[in-house]
Order: sequence, then C-alpha cells, then structure tokens
Amino acid sequence: MAAFWTVHCYVSSEAVDEIRAWYEGQSRQVQAKFLSRLKTLAHLELRDWKLPLFRWLHGECVPLGEVRFEVQKVQHRPIGYRSGDRIFTLTFCAKEKSDSFDPRNACAIGLRKKGEIENGCGRSIICWLRLD
Repeated sequence: MAAFWTVHCYVSSEAVDEIRAWYEGQSRQVQAKFLSRLKTLAHLELRDWKLPLFRWLHGECVPLGEVRFEVQKVQHRPIGYRSGDRIFTLTFCAKEKSDSFDPRNACAIGLRKKGEIENGCGRSIICWLRLD
C-alpha cells in the first residue's frame, strides 16, 4: 500500500541531514522504533495522527508536532511540522524527561529550523527511509 504522506528531513546550510545524523547515532532499537512510527504515520490520514503515536504541540510550539516513542525508558520526540498537502518535515529530535523537552529549547530549535527552510537558509529533502 502506498503511503499517504511523504516525510522530509531538515538539511542544514552546511548540507548536513540532521535527522539522518541523529538516526545514525542511535541504537538499533531506537532506529527500528523510529522507522516503525514513521511508517505507521505515513499510512494514516492526518485525523488519525494522535496519541500515543503523535501529538500536535501547543503554546509557543505551534505549529509543531511530535512523533512519540519510547525505547528502554527513554521518551524520544522527533519534532516537525506539516509543510505541504501530504508532507511532514522533521526538523529536530529531542527527548522528553519529566514532561519537558530535553533540551528545553527543542521547540525554539524546531521553529528556527522551520524558518530556515521557509527562508531558504536551510532546506529539506525526502527522508531516505523506505516508508511504503
């Protein structure tokens, strides 16, 4: 079955795919869970993007959302935004500890990277992971 969504990843002005760099630094368990979450979300209608798989953020974090998964008691929170009709762009990968992001400024980082993509200082590319 073909995916409804295309996932893009943030690429810095230095041409570093920061989501791939994060992914490659993770354990096989984190990589597998991340891929599983992205595959699941890619095949769901937006109205079905909800807990426990995903959550739209609020307050200063709008319009960002977080992909949610846990591996070995660590809450991983890749952050991104809807950047097109059927495109979701990942901008930053954080963790959650005690109901707060780690790092605490994860939303600000995600929003800054979103702005860089929109202003042409950074860019996004289609995610290298197979989601179909």
